Amino acid sequence: MNGSKIAAVGDASEVGCWSGIPFHFLQACRQAGFATEPWRIDLSQITWQRYAWNGLQGLRGRKGGFQYSPWFLHMIESQIPSELWEGDIITFNQHFPRATTVARRGGQLSHYLDAPFVALASGRGLDLRLPSRVVRQAIALERENYSASKRVITMGRWAAEAIKAECGVPPSRVHVILPGANLELPDGWMFPEHVSRAGVERPFTLGFVGKDWLRKGLMLVIAVRDELARRGWQVQVRAAGDAPHELQRREGVEFAGFIDKSRNPEDFVRFLASCDLGCLFSEREALGISTLEFLRVGVPVAGFAHEGMADTLPLDAGFRFESGSDCRSIADAVEYYLQDEVRQARFRANARCWSEKVTWERCIGEFQELWTTGTVANPVQPWRGLPTVATP
Repeated sequence: MNGSKIAAVGDASEVGCWSGIPFHFLQACRQAGFATEPWRIDLSQITWQRYAWNGLQGLRGRKGGFQYSPWFLHMIESQIPSELWEGDIITFNQHFPRATTVARRGGQLSHYLDAPFVALASGRGLDLRLPSRVVRQAIALERENYSASKRVITMGRWAAEAIKAECGVPPSRVHVILPGANLELPDGWMFPEHVSRAGVERPFTLGFVGKDWLRKGLMLVIAVRDELARRGWQVQVRAAGDAPHELQRREGVEFAGFIDKSRNPEDFVRFLASCDLGCLFSEREALGISTLEFLRVGVPVAGFAHEGMADTLPLDAGFRFESGSDCRSIADAVEYYLQDEVRQARFRANARCWSEKVTWERCIGEFQELWTTGTVANPVQPWRGLPTVATP
């Protein structure tokens, strides 16, 4: 297992690559002696080629699709030294590297994905809008890659079902492993002491993380806050990210500004821990790392239990709402919660138990078990509640 490679469209060793997921995966892999070699793609080397491609497509009356083209894939594959093609390669991308290239160079490919392209292209997980010609070509390549790969591992159940149903991958080669939260707790960090009487003697804080505030449901979180305030509760929204102009002076809403997790990890942890409930109400979401981040610091969570989010909302430390639930029904559930201090204490205690289970170290332990035995005997699955047997 030693020396396995990690691939992404970009430098897998850099925290800025694909929301930092390959970076955090790599750090945990190195600690465990699992996959230790990152592939480093310098996208700046192909800037003029992108312009040339887009210009040529424009002359033909076409739009976009460069990153799915054989030209693009060949150029980024050519940046990888020959010795890094051998052995196991774990990629975070549906199309790169191409499985035929991996096989020709003596490697063996596995995928670790938040969503299949075939789902994204039809508006599930995220709304990916591309010309139909590009979509057809990209889906064909995706199916070819999965067919020739040894394993296809997804971060959530919905993605696994789509890959089996729509890409024709046998169930025996499809696995689900929950990722970890993209943060490290500072040395000596302790869960903060809870201050009781939330909503009465102090504001109950609804937390929100996300630059794409509209898609991730910030307006619904604010509407829930407003509904609870109308009922007489003290409630505030704390959001990490830059304030949209129309919300800069909204009553009961506080913006913490952009927090760079790589440079100011302690600031980000403090922000998360200052909230009473971490919220994610996306209509489209491939997974939802922010809910795992709230759980990592011991904060219960709430969100729409569909697509990827359904796998990150624990029954025993979170609120699971049907997609499309309105602010009144969500406020009803939160109000009952505010009226029950015992339930609040139980949710917080369970969230702290989840903290040690939503890590990349645990994730890599499950990868090692899969590589060794071909299965994961007791995977961490928040939608089923806290596991009764310790994971490897």
